[in-house]
Amino acid sequence: MTKQVLDSGPRDEQVRDSVAHLWETVREVGGDMDLLLGVLEEVRSSLAGRQPRGGGLTEDQAAFLVESGAMTADQLEEAEASVARGDLAELERRTRLEAVTRSLSTGEVAELLGIDVSRVRHRKAKDGLYAFPVGTKLRFPTWQFTDAPEQRVLPGLTAVVRAIPDDMRAPSVLGVMTTPQEDLLIDGAQVTPPEWLASGGDPQAVVDILEGSLQS
Repeated sequence: MTKQVLDSGPRDEQVRDSVAHLWETVREVGGDMDLLLGVLEEVRSSLAGRQPRGGGLTEDQAAFLVESGAMTADQLEEAEASVARGDLAELERRTRLEAVTRSLSTGEVAELLGIDVSRVRHRKAKDGLYAFPVGTKLRFPTWQFTDAPEQRVLPGLTAVVRAIPDDMRAPSVLGVMTTPQEDLLIDGAQVTPPEWLASGGDPQAVVDILEGSLQS
C-alpha cells in the first residue's frame, strides 16, 4: 500500500524528500535510524487514534490530562471545548513526539554505558532503567542519564523507576522529570528530579512526588 501511495502521483517525490529531510534532521541531533522509525511510528499512531473534529474526550485523552496535571475536574467542560477545536489532540501529539525525540534506543544506551544490548534489557527488566515502547522498540528517556563519565546513570534511579505508576504515560513522566518541583530545593531554588538526584538528594523525595501523582 505504501509503495502504491509513493508511486501513484506527482507528490511521491515530495514525500520521499520530506522523509529524507526528516532523516537528515534526526542525524543532525545525533539520532539514529531507530529514532527516525520511532518518530514515524508516533506520527502513524497519532493519526490512527485521531478523533474526528467535534467529538468528546476519549479515555486516553482524559487520562493524559489528569496524569500531566493539565486540568482539574472543574475544567473538564473547557477541555471538551478544546477537544472540539482539536487543541488537546495537538498537545497530546506534540508531547508524545517530544518524549520520543528526548530518548535513546537500546543500542545507544548500550554504547553510552559501555555494555551490550542484552545487559541494557536486563537492567530495564530489573527496574535499573526506565523505558517505554514505541511500536516494537523500546525508548529510554535521556533524563535518567548524566554527563559524568564515572556515573552515567542517575544515583537512586532504581527506586524512582519502581515508583513510576504502570499506567503513567511517557509524556507525563517526562513532564514530571523536566519540571522544577516545589518540594525539591537546592540552595532555596526549585530543581527537577534529575537535578535533585544528581546532587545527591534523597530518592525518596522523588518517589513521594510520583506517588502523589496517583492521587492528583
